Amino acid sequence: METIEVDNIEDFLRLIKARKAESTAAGNCEDFLFRGQVMDSPLLPKICRLRAKGDILETERKLLSEFKRTNPLLIEQLRPMDDWDYLTLGQHFGLPTRLLDWTNNALTALWFATSNIDTYIPVAGDHAIVWLLMAEREDFNLDLETTHPFDVAQTKLIRPRIIKQRINNQSGVFSVLSTSDLEEKRFMNESDSYNRKLVKIKIPEASFADIRNDLNTVGVNAFTIFPELEGLCSYLQWRYFD
Repeated sequence: METIEVDNIEDFLRLIKARKAESTAAGNCEDFLFRGQVMDSPLLPKICRLRAKGDILETERKLLSEFKRTNPLLIEQLRPMDDWDYLTLGQHFGLPTRLLDWTNNALTALWFATSNIDTYIPVAGDHAIVWLLMAEREDFNLDLETTHPFDVAQTKLIRPRIIKQRINNQSGVFSVLSTSDLEEKRFMNESDSYNRKLVKIKIPEASFADIRNDLNTVGVNAFTIFPELEGLCSYLQWRYFD
């Protein structure tokens, strides 16, 4: 896995363009994936970052069951069709799942890395991270119609059904941890299948403000990423307050 530091949008895009040219020349036509993080932490879904009160697989089953049972009137209006849809909704609203958020949009990932939504919480460390995953066709080789989310044998990538506008605006993709990787809490960036396909891009904190301004200039801000009142209010706060 390669680690590179950049401090402006121009170098960020130049790096991605160079890696894309190399990947295309090698015969890989899949889209790159990106994940922005405000801190330098490994690639591990939320359910693995918490300490379960019992067996983690049993906890996962209970979480999904209770999520579906407790208030169906809030969920059914979004018309979930299967447990993949329910997990997508749960992930969207903060439920601990084995899914990890990625995006096809490099600038969206850069916004998430450099835009601390809660300005009262300090940035952890002096760098943010954008993970670049040079995905290959085999990484998406998972039949969602015949495979239950809890029966995934190998960690894979999936494109969820668009059941919320926010997923579409963020060009959302998920990695789904295999059951064995979930039990062992194995980092995706240490996996033999993905380590060589990853680039860790470090963004120094001193460049955050300039990057956020440049992102807004090209139309990437809280409201374009969160197209709801929450996103609008966050954008207006950023625009009119230091």
